[in-house]
Amino acid sequence: MIGEQTFDAAGQRWTLFLGNDAQCAVEEHYNKGFFGVVADAIPDIDPETAFAIGTAMSSGKLDGLSIAAIEKMQVAMRTMRLSVLRDLAWFGLREHHPDVTLRDVSRITDNLGHEAFGEIVGRAIRAAQGKGDGDDAAPGKRGIRASGPTGKASSANGRGRGSKPRASGASPRPATPLLSAGS
Repeated sequence: MIGEQTFDAAGQRWTLFLGNDAQCAVEEHYNKGFFGVVADAIPDIDPETAFAIGTAMSSGKLDGLSIAAIEKMQVAMRTMRLSVLRDLAWFGLREHHPDVTLRDVSRITDNLGHEAFGEIVGRAIRAAQGKGDGDDAAPGKRGIRASGPTGKASSANGRGRGSKPRASGASPRPATPLLSAGS
């Protein structure tokens, strides 16, 4: 499925998927909308900044962040709700691992470290928002592709240069009589 995050931790291969079932379970558990719960996980940071920080942290290139982004990151780290991230992961893991417990999720976090764990959950959240791409799909899975041609060529009016008109019916369409100015 698109957006699955497959990773190894605590001696096992895991697949995290925040699909519709997981999102609905989160909403029922917290009695609020899924993205409201996600916002509660890091209450003092906007999603774009969180994404930039997560990308910089996962690539190890923190020196590319602005001073303002680093300050926001420090605030975010002080206000991050690890229990909410753990719960999101728990609901997301249950699709493929129905017997997973909260304790298992904590062991995964301890094994990977908070930074790597947060990046996996973050990719799953971005995919749930429709912001994931083919790279976020699990290994062996393909991203969503358009079913037909897209872009300028399919949007052009009329037939292409050098193409021949196709017959559209059994008989030719009768000519429309021209009206004279006096009619």
